[in-house]
Amino acid sequence: MSENAKLLEVKGLKVHFPIEKGIVWKRRVGSVRAVDGVDFHLSKGEALGLVGESGCGKSTTAMAVAQLERATAGQVILEGQDLRTLSPENLRRARMNFQIVFQDPYSSLNPRMKAGDIIAEPLRIYSRRGILNLTEAQIAGKTAALMDRCGLASNFSDRYPHEFSGGQRQRIGIARALALSPKLILADEPVSALDVSIQSQILNLLKDLQKEFDLTFLFIAHDLAVIEYFCDRIAVMYLGRIVETAPSAELYRNTLHPYSKALLSAIPMPDPAQERKRSRIILKGDVPSPSAERTGCPFRERCPVAVERCAHETPLLREISAGHRSACHLS
Repeated sequence: MSENAKLLEVKGLKVHFPIEKGIVWKRRVGSVRAVDGVDFHLSKGEALGLVGESGCGKSTTAMAVAQLERATAGQVILEGQDLRTLSPENLRRARMNFQIVFQDPYSSLNPRMKAGDIIAEPLRIYSRRGILNLTEAQIAGKTAALMDRCGLASNFSDRYPHEFSGGQRQRIGIARALALSPKLILADEPVSALDVSIQSQILNLLKDLQKEFDLTFLFIAHDLAVIEYFCDRIAVMYLGRIVETAPSAELYRNTLHPYSKALLSAIPMPDPAQERKRSRIILKGDVPSPSAERTGCPFRERCPVAVERCAHETPLLREISAGHRSACHLS
């Protein structure tokens, strides 16, 4: 893949939260390593799925990419610009190229604003700052078009968020994210809070919008069935690190990392006969504390195939086959 095809490149991203003690004179006694050295890239027009257990660092990674969480180290390069080094004004301009769809479709919307104003707000802010040159009539026209494209009736614009269902609120969030015509959408578990029947509608809407507007997605989820349907590639995270990346079909066909195998074994199968025959991989123990100093493989204490080498040598995320990388000594 050529360098020009890369829209987003994340290198060595770390997000460490300080642990402090003391009431008046606080001192730092450690760090929570929420994200601990993450590398990935996104090509224009593709969807990369980021999966893993709760607390593995998926959402923190997205927040750090969006510059809503301060990264401890690393680079977030969007179209050749490292977002971490931009001035506030240049970052504000760069934000037009990436937007977020949040997990909770209710708390992410201002309950005191009407739906139409929520969608129009980014356009008004950038027009007031002189970055866009839109009249109020043009903003109203674009807002109406976005509502229509996202499946919202135009007469819904005067309603408040509490008057909508969960799926409708998420459609408002999607329309707001599209207002500035971004190239990259960071979707942080956008369907996990919705009913299953509504999930399929929102996923199909996102797929249609991706094709129509040539969008690129970083799609975060814990549901591997959703990831398989929506994403071109998958990156599996464990304890703040990516342990395996591969094209979606390749990951499901030829899973390499023991943690990825355990995640895939938890996906329910629609055929009851096959569901009864297959064997689940039950991981022993709990996820280790992200604040503890560690050597070796972070997964070794729960891994069913760990060897002595795993306790002393941290496995690198290395390419095993074309496009398929794994951080396991036994891959």
